[in-house]
Amino acid sequence: MSPLPFANAKTTRIGITGLSQAGKSALITSIINHLENARRGSLIQQAVLSDVTHGLWRRDAPHAFDYDAGLQALTHRPPYWPASTTDWSIARIELTMTRSWYSPKPRKRIIELFDYPGEWLMDLALLDWDFAQFCQALWGWCSQSPRLELGNALIQELSVIDPMAPVDREYLSQLQQRWADFLADCRLPPHQLSRNLPGRFLLSGTDYKPGDKPFVPLFSTNLAGGSVPDSFPAQSWGAVCADHYKAYRDHEARPFFERHFQNLDAQVILIDLLGAMTAGQEALKDMRAALDSVLQPFRYGQDHWLGRLFRRRIRRVAVCATKIDHLLPEDQKRMQSLLESYLYETVQRLAAEDIDVNVMAIAAVQSAKLHETPDHTQSLIGRDKRTGERIRFTPPHLPDNLPHALNLKIEDLPQLSPPEGLDRVQAFPARRIDQLLAFLLAE
Repeated sequence: MSPLPFANAKTTRIGITGLSQAGKSALITSIINHLENARRGSLIQQAVLSDVTHGLWRRDAPHAFDYDAGLQALTHRPPYWPASTTDWSIARIELTMTRSWYSPKPRKRIIELFDYPGEWLMDLALLDWDFAQFCQALWGWCSQSPRLELGNALIQELSVIDPMAPVDREYLSQLQQRWADFLADCRLPPHQLSRNLPGRFLLSGTDYKPGDKPFVPLFSTNLAGGSVPDSFPAQSWGAVCADHYKAYRDHEARPFFERHFQNLDAQVILIDLLGAMTAGQEALKDMRAALDSVLQPFRYGQDHWLGRLFRRRIRRVAVCATKIDHLLPEDQKRMQSLLESYLYETVQRLAAEDIDVNVMAIAAVQSAKLHETPDHTQSLIGRDKRTGERIRFTPPHLPDNLPHALNLKIEDLPQLSPPEGLDRVQAFPARRIDQLLAFLLAE
């Protein structure tokens, strides 16, 4: 591997993740494309970025994000969306800046985008829970609609298992696979639930094998109800599941955050708020609870290890609702307002902890174009993701205000493909990527 230049340049490390179907791979591909074309796109309009002359993606960086695959997908004929993230990677971009009057050399800056599955971020909730608390929390979710209906048979089976009885390891492995399948069902339309734990049961990555130490939540009265025995008999359901849960928490989830988050300067969390709106009240509540959970470490006191870890460097957090190009212009403005209302309490709490939080509605790649008739009737035009056919549609209108109880549901939106004709040598059409980068890279 050739040595990396700019070794002494300022490096800004940004974590980027997203809840299911938020379009994270497309966003990272778009960000690199805009930095490569810094003088051709909208970045030059941002004061923070106006002196960037060129961005160079380093394909030879360790554990490199596959920008080539993203470009192949978006510039293909016909184009398609990049594959979802299944493991962590780093996109390293070297920026050349206009030189200062007193300097004979261009200024240089390194941007590192740390890409990891949003499912793993959900595991932050586990780091402060023992096995009994894990069971109690999941029972609280699974004893209510819609999870209760989605996984009724499995939930009933987990409720009748005696944690003091000898474990059936073959049955335990089967239950774990069924639990993983249940989590996968929960995150899909029409429900689109966000709190799906453990996260690596959905996306294991290359280093974790769920079958090696299987465990499931146990919903018997003395666990889910809060009355926990001092210990479980050896080789019992309670002992084995608790031991394997602890191994997962301490040797899979915790080291990931300790290893990577201590080096981050900023964090981006993508959400599909439009998708949650089409699913309705329960999806909106679940997503907001999930976001509050993963941002909780910023609010821990300095005597808590997670508080020290997250506050050590991270001072900027951006929560971005994606796919606003699927809305008409006036509703795009409403979307920004609704997002601010949706996360108002979370943003206020983080602001009190000296964390700069920005909520933004963005489109990584604009897949729909505005069509307006002579009588000023507006609609959108795009390509249907399933058929590839060009379609014209009128998206649902958004309300002016977000109901406090989140009892909001909008009509389904079409699934669109990327626009045709994208080219690496031109900045991809997008919405507010320049504003997002300006926020993240500000001194």
